[in-house]
Amino acid sequence: MKVRTQHSTKLTTLAIAMATAFASGNVAAQAAPQDDNIEVISVRGVVSSLKRAMEDKKMSAVVSDGIAAEDLGKFPDLNVAESLQRITGVSIDRSGGEGQAVTVRGFGPQFNTVLVNGRQMATDSSGREFNFDILAADQIVGADIYKTSQSTLQEGGMGGTVNVSTAKPFDNTGFQLVGSAKGVYESLSEETSPSASVLVSNTFADDKFGALLAISHQERDVQINRIETAGWRPNQRIENSVDGVLFENAYIPRNWDQIVDQQERTRTNASLVLQYAPSEDVVITVDGFVSKFEVDSQVTDLASWFEPDRVGSAQIDEATGTLVSFTQEMGIDAQGSGNPATDFVSHTRNSRDSTTQGFGVNVEWAITDQLEATFDLSTSEAENDLAGKDRFNVVGIINNYEFDSTGGIPTVRHDGFENGSLPDADLSRLHYNEKGNKFTDEDEITEFKADFVYTADSDVFRTARFGAYRQEREKSSFQIFGSQCVYCGYGTEAPNDVIDFKSFTAKNYFPGLIDTFYTYDGDKYVDFLASDGNPIETSLQNNRYTINEDITTLYMDFTFEHDLGDMPLTVNLGARYAQTSVDVFAVQSFISDVVKTSDETLFKNVYSAPNDIVGSADYANLLPSLNVKLALTDDMVLRFASYDSLTRPTMSQMSPATTFNEPRRQNLTAQGGNPDLKPFTSENWDISYEWYYGDASFFTFAVFNKEVEDFIVTTSGIETYTMTDRVGPDFLCSTANTDLCADANVADIDELNGAQEDYTVSRPRNSETGTVSGYEVAITHVFESGFGFIANATVVDSSSSEGFALEGLGDSQNLVAFYEADNWQARLAFNNRESFLRLVDNGSTGEPVNTETYGQWDISGSYDINENFTVFFEGINITEEELVQTGRFANQIYSIEDNGSRYAIGVRAKF
Repeated sequence: MKVRTQHSTKLTTLAIAMATAFASGNVAAQAAPQDDNIEVISVRGVVSSLKRAMEDKKMSAVVSDGIAAEDLGKFPDLNVAESLQRITGVSIDRSGGEGQAVTVRGFGPQFNTVLVNGRQMATDSSGREFNFDILAADQIVGADIYKTSQSTLQEGGMGGTVNVSTAKPFDNTGFQLVGSAKGVYESLSEETSPSASVLVSNTFADDKFGALLAISHQERDVQINRIETAGWRPNQRIENSVDGVLFENAYIPRNWDQIVDQQERTRTNASLVLQYAPSEDVVITVDGFVSKFEVDSQVTDLASWFEPDRVGSAQIDEATGTLVSFTQEMGIDAQGSGNPATDFVSHTRNSRDSTTQGFGVNVEWAITDQLEATFDLSTSEAENDLAGKDRFNVVGIINNYEFDSTGGIPTVRHDGFENGSLPDADLSRLHYNEKGNKFTDEDEITEFKADFVYTADSDVFRTARFGAYRQEREKSSFQIFGSQCVYCGYGTEAPNDVIDFKSFTAKNYFPGLIDTFYTYDGDKYVDFLASDGNPIETSLQNNRYTINEDITTLYMDFTFEHDLGDMPLTVNLGARYAQTSVDVFAVQSFISDVVKTSDETLFKNVYSAPNDIVGSADYANLLPSLNVKLALTDDMVLRFASYDSLTRPTMSQMSPATTFNEPRRQNLTAQGGNPDLKPFTSENWDISYEWYYGDASFFTFAVFNKEVEDFIVTTSGIETYTMTDRVGPDFLCSTANTDLCADANVADIDELNGAQEDYTVSRPRNSETGTVSGYEVAITHVFESGFGFIANATVVDSSSSEGFALEGLGDSQNLVAFYEADNWQARLAFNNRESFLRLVDNGSTGEPVNTETYGQWDISGSYDINENFTVFFEGINITEEELVQTGRFANQIYSIEDNGSRYAIGVRAKF
């Protein structure tokens, strides 16, 4: 009798974005239908999932790691990315406290290819990075991370390739019903929200036909507390009209915002998988999914704007030239910046309305005993639709305030805001408004793959794999951006009754900071402006782009086996040839004038009629790969890999459109893309030693090196724009055109229209070369008592020909302790990511942004009541760690973000 070991991790489905959406592609083969003569051994639990992951790692032809669900509907974490971060060399970025994107060996999300059952998915992000927060973890089968490459793997993953696996009905014959329900408590919002999922699967007609349906729904009431600046301004003259110059060449923050972001997050998905096996040689899979992820964000912000010419008193750190404390006072501005104001900001910029859907057909055909073929056709679409939902409003009170960072966390003390008291609401004045209508980040991918595997009748030449791949992708973004500055300058009394102007107290805010201030209804503010005859159309920027990318790939791959004495040797040799064609079309409203408003520091952009911009690029790459595996003993494996990799520029980076920011006195800034970008290419090598010394215990050590050409970095530079719409002397008087400063006698309009303004514009560009090297060490050990631990660390280093560190690279460590016995399971995990360079250029002041070391503790536990029901408990970030970013120096706090902790308790059922 045959015995098939069936892991319950192969029974689950992917919910949130694509649930069981995609059947297998060129990474993992689909399971054949089972017959009644096969004995099924069901394996579940922490140790069994470790065994499965260990076995996959040991048998892999490349350097890889993986993670598997412990049982149907029982993935280790609430979020897929949070599980992936337990893997050696993997760290994550978070959104609202949830893992969103993965970094592999220090390479950020844009450098990693994410596949779902071997297929690339459309994404609602502006780049290529995949957002894992659209996935439901309790419906994932497993995930593998391939750190080295072979020709069968889709190109694009310079850091690594992540393949997420989902369930299909042929994974397990017969009827299966799995469901879970839980409540999630947020420590900052103090709210509890529901989450539920259900999966039902069955096979019919002697297991020749199968169907699987998965549905998931999750809600979260999230609060994010944050304090931040738009950047530290270097080389500033600190002065006032009374005392004159206080300091030269000093750093001062551009602003300081105390933010409370209240979000309602809702995720709903449905997926359906149908499988049909008309014969023993053919399996046909048809699947589809739809996912809806909505984030309704309402930001309440107490804001302070700093100008270097109205500093009354200050204290400076002589070593760095950083102002560590200073005042902003009324009536002392030396260069015309005006009076300071305590601002109350309301905006919805962090909202998200994402829809992702897909459809696929997969055919596996055993043509002969030696030749197998897999044909896969799929399409997916993603859209983030924020039409009419994006707004930014400011109401303020002319006021004095004081910045102080001498005590660690910076604080800003505003006059009249002490011990919960507030200044007179009648002092409120209207200021700035903007509204953006977006249909942004529409993405559509169509893929076709034909993969063939030939198994040779030879002791040395074992297999040949070859195939073709075709992808057609269209990414587009559409934005009409409008601002209204009729009331800028705090000269008009705010209609408090109309806009519901009232006090606001933030829950669980940073200690020592003001937590009670004013807020209002921003939508009513916009309606009031329109009813007052001032629609937000006075400054209109029309930017949109469409990028079409076609990729055609051919590959061949050969595997040879030979014994070196008693040591089996496996050599995998192949190459992948990829041809890429890119067509870019954009519509751009360029700057045509900058004019004064009633606010002395704030000006208004005037835009030209939209212009069409077109461009194209074509390039081809040959990517060879060599993977060598030597089994030193039955338990020890030595690997060597040498391969070339490719990462294409993100779609948003290739956009030629330029977005001009809100203009400030002597501070004209913009950001845009670069359609002339070349792809990253890298020559890589890896050496890995693996010792599988126990049933589920192993030790690994790996070193790696990557030589990256054409590394893309975003930096700022001066770009000059000619003003074409000036019709009088009321325009910006900047240091760039002092000869044309507001001279009422100037009559030569042609001279005005020929004037130029210098903008500091941040754009991505190809730099020279960068080198990334490092090593990984990991151990997993399981004791007979049921206790066990996982410990790993990754150390990376980088250098570049231009003398700066590469963005996103940092060391990381993970430690997981677990216990499993009888019906009990428990886990405690610590994930630490060391400090790293977040941005070379922050895009506004030309200064870098660094992220400080962040370590997070998570816990979980469960108890199996019986074979059908399990109760569980989960805690995320239980010590409520905060994410801190700094500028060039440690005392230049850039942002501090507090997501609090979240806890879940629920029940899982399986029949």
